[in-house]
Amino acid sequence: MDNFFVVILVALTGAVQFSLEQNMRSNINTDTDVKGPQFVKTRFWLYTKESRETGQEIFVNDDESVINSNFDAKNPTRFFIHGWSDRATSISAVQIRSSYLDRQDYNIFTVDWNNNGKSTNYVMGRINVNETGQQVADFIGFMEENHGLNLNATFLIGHNLGAHIAGIAAKGFKNKDVPINTIFGLDPALPLFSINDPESRLAIGDAKFVETIHTNGGQIGFQAPIGDAAFYPNWGRRQPACFYESDGTCSDQLVTSYFAESLDERYEYLGKECGSYDNIRDEKCPTAGTAHKLVKMGGDLVDNTIAGVYYVPVDEKYPYVVTNKTWIDNLVK
Repeated sequence: MDNFFVVILVALTGAVQFSLEQNMRSNINTDTDVKGPQFVKTRFWLYTKESRETGQEIFVNDDESVINSNFDAKNPTRFFIHGWSDRATSISAVQIRSSYLDRQDYNIFTVDWNNNGKSTNYVMGRINVNETGQQVADFIGFMEENHGLNLNATFLIGHNLGAHIAGIAAKGFKNKDVPINTIFGLDPALPLFSINDPESRLAIGDAKFVETIHTNGGQIGFQAPIGDAAFYPNWGRRQPACFYESDGTCSDQLVTSYFAESLDERYEYLGKECGSYDNIRDEKCPTAGTAHKLVKMGGDLVDNTIAGVYYVPVDEKYPYVVTNKTWIDNLVK
């Protein structure tokens, strides 16, 4: 990436109107751990039922690291890509990998692209999205070509900037006979991305099926739908559990808890089809003469035939999933 593009992105931060702007600005020159794309070194940690608590680091183009690990090509594979200022060992990563492994045996890769979370500089994180996405794609290609990774049984789960990293990684496979099966974009990051530039972000067509879950739309995350199916817990804005939130970070982070909980077979997050994004913005789904269908948000058994926008009621306390039958019955009215 040339210096011109870096300068343009830094200049754009002055126009980004969201509450983390001051934090971003204050770290541009003071974050000593920030490195540009040429210094990105993405790391991949494998977790399975045999190694639930201690990850095994796998290196691209290092066959021995794979052979000496618990990777099993017969099992489905999931990649979790953390968000800005986060790390591969964060609570969200632990929640999601544990929820998967409680279901069955998977190859769970957690992707560390932020120097173990040392950088809080959003601008540099945004600049590094393309390079990180390419490194994730290189790793997936290595695992597919040399160790039997099945792309049709591979899902990418990305939070915040990680959602766009997932999209960039998957774009390299979308024209293959077997593309990446599914991407879950968890509150995909908004600042310094454009709805009009799908090649630089997560977008429909990056995988067989792209689902997005929006919890802080218009502030930290995209409000507009950018996947085949877009789910909006509490209309995609401030979440009920985030009582005194001002900067959006609580609602943005909570999406990872929703997703982890959706993997628990005891729970179902049910979304009500709302017809259009305008209805989501107006916080009402039409009822007259409309037969609303309920669709499951998240989870692992993905119905890749669904499309559209969905309102999802959530609770203010854990478990956040709404199980009250009256509430659920009202969804279809």
